[in-house]
Parts: sequence; C-alpha cells; structure tokens
Amino acid sequence: MPLLETHALTRRFPGVLALDHVDFAAESGEVHAVCGANGAGKSTLMNILSGTIHPTSGTIAIAGQPVAFASPADARNAGVAIVYQEFSSIPELTVADNIFLGREFRGRFGVVDRRAASRAAANLLGRFGIALSPDTPVGALGVADRQLVELARALATEARILILDEPTAVLSIAEQAKLFAVIRTLRQQSLLILYISHRLEEIFEIADKVSVMRDGALVATRDKAALISVELIRLMTGRDVSANAAPTPIDGQRRTVLSVSGLSEDGAVIDIRAGEIWGLAGLVGTGRTSIAHRIAGLRRRDGFSATLNGAPLPDDPAKALAAGVVYMTEDRKRDGIFGPLAVTGNATAASLGRFAPGGFLRLGRERAEAGEVLRGLRLVAASLDTPIGSLSGGNQQKVLFARALLARPKVLICDEPTRGVDVGAREEIYAVLRRLSAEGVAIILISSELNEVLALSHRIAVVRHGRVSAVMDNAGLDEHALLVAATGAGEAARPVVKLAGKGAIPAS
Repeated sequence: MPLLETHALTRRFPGVLALDHVDFAAESGEVHAVCGANGAGKSTLMNILSGTIHPTSGTIAIAGQPVAFASPADARNAGVAIVYQEFSSIPELTVADNIFLGREFRGRFGVVDRRAASRAAANLLGRFGIALSPDTPVGALGVADRQLVELARALATEARILILDEPTAVLSIAEQAKLFAVIRTLRQQSLLILYISHRLEEIFEIADKVSVMRDGALVATRDKAALISVELIRLMTGRDVSANAAPTPIDGQRRTVLSVSGLSEDGAVIDIRAGEIWGLAGLVGTGRTSIAHRIAGLRRRDGFSATLNGAPLPDDPAKALAAGVVYMTEDRKRDGIFGPLAVTGNATAASLGRFAPGGFLRLGRERAEAGEVLRGLRLVAASLDTPIGSLSGGNQQKVLFARALLARPKVLICDEPTRGVDVGAREEIYAVLRRLSAEGVAIILISSELNEVLALSHRIAVVRHGRVSAVMDNAGLDEHALLVAATGAGEAARPVVKLAGKGAIPAS
C-alpha cells in the first residue's frame, strides 16, 4: 500500500486551474522526484500536501487513512514536513534552539531547558547521520549546514513524509554530496522523500521514481531506471529540446565595450568586446558576485577601474545603469522582486523613464512593451496585473530577466540567470542571450553550472580569491579543465594566454 495517495486532487485560483485532478502515489523508503516546468503545478501540490493551501476538490490519504489539513500544523501532526529553499532559521540561536523553535523544552517555572534541548538535538542529529554540533550558533554555519538545520527541524516533528523544495539551489557540488548522503540515510529509515528540483542531473542521481507534471496535470510516473534525460525533458515541456553546443567564436576585431583594470592577478587589462559572452566561473564563495557588484557600481571599486566605450564608468549604480550597465541579481527574493507590485511594474522598474516622458507614465506603452518581452520568455501568469509575489520562483526569474532586457543594456551582467528555471525556459533564456550577443550586447555570465558556462561563453574567466586567475577561449574546454583551473590544481604546468592589453594570465 502506498504511504501517500491523492485522488482527483484539484485546485482552482481565479482564472487559473493550478491542479487538475491529480492521482498521485508514493511509497515509504523511496526518494520520489516531482518535476515539471514553471507553473506546472508542483508547488501547488506540495503546498496542499503540507497544509499551506486547501484543495478545491479531491482527497488525500496517508497509509490508507483519509486526511484533511486545515493548517500546516495539521500536516505536521499527520507526519508531513516541508523544507523550503529559503532558510527560516535564526542565525543568533544555536542549532538545538532552531530545531526545537516553538517547541522548547521547559523546566520549572517555564524556564527554557537548553541542556535538554541540546541532548535531544544531539540524539536526533546522530540518528539521521547529520554531523552538526547542537550548541553551534547557526550564524556560524555555512550554507550547506544551514540547510541541514532546516532538515533537522522538519525531522524533529517525527515526519514520515518529507518534502524538499529545491534543496540544492545554493549548494556547491561538495555540499550537494553531503546533503545527498543524509537523504540516503533517511531513505534507509523508511521515510518518503518528495524531492522537487529543476536540475535533471540531481534527479537521476538521487531519485528512485520520477513524477512529471505539466499544465497542472500529472502526465507520467516512471522508475528512474527506465528514464533517460531526453525523454524526461520531453515529458516536462511537451516538446523536444535541442542540446546546446559551444558558441561560435566571435570576430576578434570587434570594438571593446567594457575595459577593466586591476581585476586580474597580474594587473592585466581585461577587455570585453561587443557581442561577447564572457563567463565568470569559480567555486562558490570565490568572489564572482563581488566582481559583478563592483562593475555595476553596487560596491566600491577599490583596487580596480572600468571604462565603458572608452569613457570612465560611473561608480554610482543609478548612473552606471543609465550608462547601459544592467545587473541581474542572483537573489531575486531579497534584491530583485517588489512582491506586492504587479508583473508589469516589476518588469519596467529599471526603465520607467522611457515610459514617462514629461513625468507622466504611459501605461499602455509600458504594458505593451513589457507584455511583448514576457511573452517571448513564456511567462506563466494569470495576467500582467498579477502580483509577482504570487508567481513561482521560475516565473519571478523570468520577470527579472524581462526587466534587464527592457533596460536596453550595453553590458548585461547575468548572475545565475537560470537559477530555479525549468529546462524549457532555460533554453529560451539561452536563446535570448545569444540573440543579444548577435545584436552586439556584451554579456558577463556568472553561473555555478559549468555546463551552462561552456554552452554560452566565448571566453571564460576563472575567479579565485576575488580576482581573475585565468582567461581561456572556449575551444576544446570541458568541465574537468574548468574545475582544474578553478581549484588551482596543476598550476605549475599551465601555459599562458594573452589578454587584451599588457601582461598575461595563466590558462589551463
């Protein structure tokens, strides 16, 4: 008997059928991946199962017993816990305090018994193979360990069903391996893990079964062993998606758009040409985003300077934007979206001046231009008046991408532009970046996915310790060569590649 079953589960929102008569089943002791394009219904299904929203119709059963959740507390009491991709832990509190937050151990006179909490947390962490000290402040932990604290908090509720929503979104490869080891331990202890991810390589590594959703419906459930990536992509998108080849080298005689001095380890000048996609690769925490922030004027440019089309690039972010340097943030929730505003207002936030000659906003023109760009990105939303905060993470990312395009960049800095975006939308974003490249826009691409950097970049700069340590033409490169350069392995044997300007930088 399946541990979890739904029958004809349906959820309607005004103007949208988000979930369409879904019959779903999953067993204990398995990792069951649920995947699909943005807006496919994954989040709606998980929110119903975790008690966050209620179904319009249909039923849920756990171990054969019908259940109905009026709140997340009801779901937790029934053994269902969810871990969201955004952290909710409190940095000032210890691991143990966070695990039992809201369910504190109390002694005489209601005083919190932190020793009891620490002992209980140590037992819980040991039971599930989570290598953390219960007395460490969460603020002192790295990203991967903070993710494990979120996981431990869910497990402390004696969950039988654990929902993981994009759990590796901000993890490095090594940190991902650490999380997967814990997930395998949970599987051995007969938990059902519902694993939500856009990353196909993760699904093929960790899942036992895969359920695919499209347009609110469950279109297939397959054993992982019976699937190949091409078939999974076709099920997710409803169409075949072509593979991405490395880009054709651009003409070396093109004019220089952006020049940066003092960024490379040996002081060489870095020139980025019109139409060039310049990848920034490196391990998490090496300073890629810091470089992007300084170019865009979001941080002081201590130690280096930049020119745009031969003129000094302003170090004020608003003036840099007006000059044509557009930065697309990696953290859409904190730095990107204006949650209460509609899709249109979010898309045009960086280009309002163009739609308001004389100080009067031309709503029709604003809506028309925003709508055209968003249609090209295949935004899934009830209307352009929908508050962006109600969209899925992937569709929020599309709106931020539209904002960057509407600002008409001369230099577009894309910091993790496909994070949380499904495979179909990812290909559409790739196509847009290639089109902008063909139109002469210089693009700086930051991505933790090395295959993405290789698929798009004409040249790739490797960042270590906040500086560029190598610049390589993307010819004959592979992920291994990039990883070797990023970690500094084999440095003594590396040849040299010339940069535009003086000096040279070693290349792998």
